[in-house]
Amino acid sequence: MKRIALLFLALISLAGTAQSATRPRYGGTLRVAVQSAPTALELPAYSSPTDYWEMAGILSLVADTLVTIGATGRPQPALAVYWQHDSTARHWQFTLRPGIKFHDGTAAVAAVAQILAALHPDWNVRAASASPSPDLLVIETENPSPSLLAELALPRNLILTHNSAAIPIGTGPFRVAEFQPGKSLKLAASEDAWSGRPFVDFIEIEFGKSLRDQSLALEVGRLDIVEAIPQPAASSRIRTSSSLPIELMALVFSSNSKAQDPRLRDALALSIDRKPIQSVLLKGAAEPAASILPNWMTGYSAAFPTQPNLQQAKALLVDSHPPALTLSYDARDPQSQLIAERIALNAREAGITLQVSLSGPEDLRLVRIALPTPDPALALLEAARELYLPAPALRGNSVEDLYQAERALLSNNAVIPLFHLPVATAAGPRVRRWAPDQLGSLNLQEIWLEDSR
Repeated sequence: MKRIALLFLALISLAGTAQSATRPRYGGTLRVAVQSAPTALELPAYSSPTDYWEMAGILSLVADTLVTIGATGRPQPALAVYWQHDSTARHWQFTLRPGIKFHDGTAAVAAVAQILAALHPDWNVRAASASPSPDLLVIETENPSPSLLAELALPRNLILTHNSAAIPIGTGPFRVAEFQPGKSLKLAASEDAWSGRPFVDFIEIEFGKSLRDQSLALEVGRLDIVEAIPQPAASSRIRTSSSLPIELMALVFSSNSKAQDPRLRDALALSIDRKPIQSVLLKGAAEPAASILPNWMTGYSAAFPTQPNLQQAKALLVDSHPPALTLSYDARDPQSQLIAERIALNAREAGITLQVSLSGPEDLRLVRIALPTPDPALALLEAARELYLPAPALRGNSVEDLYQAERALLSNNAVIPLFHLPVATAAGPRVRRWAPDQLGSLNLQEIWLEDSR
């Protein structure tokens, strides 16, 4: 009987140990590294996707938007808990969380209208006239704005103020504790965050670290979360996660390009064999594309064929003598030079000379841009802006309207889409409750560390 009792106590002890090992704990410092080296904590207006996503992720830890949008396109409350609009989608009213404060203790609710009005001078943003309460916010737009919630969820609409040192102050789960421009950033948990106090005490972010350096530091345990090239982890101790394809790689012709002949642009588009680039250079972690928007967003990308057709490309150039063209690329992207050289090889087979170079005037450029929202209409508008294309002429919100607008943007081959790519990250063994979402957000406020030393 005594032996049975001791065995029972031992089982209870083991169960308690297992439970404590998996119970979330507070404390510790989460160590992160990124490739970019920002000299200011602000969202760059025109940047590489790497710079955009990294700064968007950092600022989203410090501040909040009125709403958030998931991959399904469904809005979720953030600083606003309820919203409604009239039948024209021009007049919107938002009920804000009461008592929200910035990290410096000042009231945030009263400042929301002022901040959004400064960001969007073409909007009429004010506290609701029917009530003196600052918890009610009205936004009026000149034209119907069915995508307003998706617009408000963009990182550029984070509710932020700044102190005299240009350090951002928000209402998010972390506050800026220390910033060394171009080198590092330290974030401290906000004890009074409306979303709840984060589990980790601090997040330390190292800037300017190559993917290789990040990977090595993760393997030896010096870092906890790093960026990664989308592929299976080399070690069973490391976990990787990839988002939906939220970036576009494309060729963009410059305004003064020597390739002004539409037949030359068509021939180049037809010469590119995307499959070997996808399987070898991008290691299978990309979707060949001839559309701006990915298929998960629209469902119609198959209507834009990606197969090469060398015979048709040569036929387009049979009576012409195409000039030699210069193709440039982003030197910060470790894959871009090899991809550019492969495209030049494809073009040569069609009779087009592409010189891959970073010097001198460029005729076309290999670029990657961020698709920062799952809302297809807004994503198309944002992509056109980043690609220096005219604003898409959307007549309505149907899939057919979207398809026609995208086809019109691509009609003259000023842009040749190539691939849709995901964003990948990797986490070390002591990171718990690591759940990046499908849009690439790391949700660092939910993470806890098994060893908080």
